[in-house]
Amino acid sequence: MEDIGKILNGLRKDRGYSIRKVSEETGFSLSFLSKLENGKTSITIRNLIKLLSFYDVTLADVFSTPSSKKIAFRREERKVMESSEHIRLELVVDDPAINMEPLLATFEPNAKYKEPLEHGGEEFAFVIKGELRFDIEGISHYLREGDCVYFGGEKSHGWENMTGEEAHLLMVTTPPSV
Repeated sequence: MEDIGKILNGLRKDRGYSIRKVSEETGFSLSFLSKLENGKTSITIRNLIKLLSFYDVTLADVFSTPSSKKIAFRREERKVMESSEHIRLELVVDDPAINMEPLLATFEPNAKYKEPLEHGGEEFAFVIKGELRFDIEGISHYLREGDCVYFGGEKSHGWENMTGEEAHLLMVTTPPSV
């Protein structure tokens, strides 16, 4: 997968924005944006969503290949994004023409979202492996393998791996918004 910094740099340049304008509009420092675009720092999931929203795109928009009516999607072909929170997101279906965004999230031991997310639409999440704490609007839910949640994505929410083992979560948002 192409580096997220290069993708963000391309989005900025395609829109004719200076790095200063992006900084002023999003609240991110010039230094952070420059380091991010040059691959010198990583980004949290929340901040990535904020930048993609500013550019009016989703993960599927920037990481997907054009629709080809493909129905089988191979594990080795997935686009992967590593966050600074020790969470890996894999775009399970890379077709921007579909009306949902399935992601596989792998949480390293004790990894958690640094800040809660809000993104609109609806979200379904299913714990494949491990134990996770799911916080939504200040209420914690402790979930194990096989447990799931379904909620409005505009509600403030976040995840934390409560164990010393990797945890895996299948998330599906509709419409694509991450």
